[in-house]
Amino acid sequence: MTDPIRELADKRAIHELMAHYADRIDANDPEGAASCFAEDGIGVYWQDCVGPKAIAERLTGILAHFHATSHHLSNVQIRLDGDTATAQSYVYAFHRVKADMDKPMHVWGRWVDALKKVDGHWKFAHREVVSVGSIGSVRVPDDLGHPGHPGRLVR
Repeated sequence: MTDPIRELADKRAIHELMAHYADRIDANDPEGAASCFAEDGIGVYWQDCVGPKAIAERLTGILAHFHATSHHLSNVQIRLDGDTATAQSYVYAFHRVKADMDKPMHVWGRWVDALKKVDGHWKFAHREVVSVGSIGSVRVPDDLGHPGHPGRLVR
């Protein structure tokens, strides 16, 4: 039988981890965002990055294109399984692009996560950024960057 208080505490801690990650991205702190990952964690940012150092390097390159970002989470779903979990959340991100400050970029997508407890703290074991769509000054080609809803049914 599961402990409902422990379950609530774990879900809250995971949600806080997600919010902290978004805050560190918006603070232009790639090392702080990468610290949310386990030592063997994988960040999928249109390529696989293994470990906080590689993740921070990739995030540094991505964030270099933006004067400012603002990430907003919703529809957070967390499934616990002992000291591991899976999660999925919707993300909307506003980007002020350095190359064209008059034309912001808006991105909608999902964060698809696997998490694990490390020394009593939740960390990302695997995080994939899945773009669903974007508008603005910089666009990702639909056939490359917008696979749509993870698990979308084909009818």
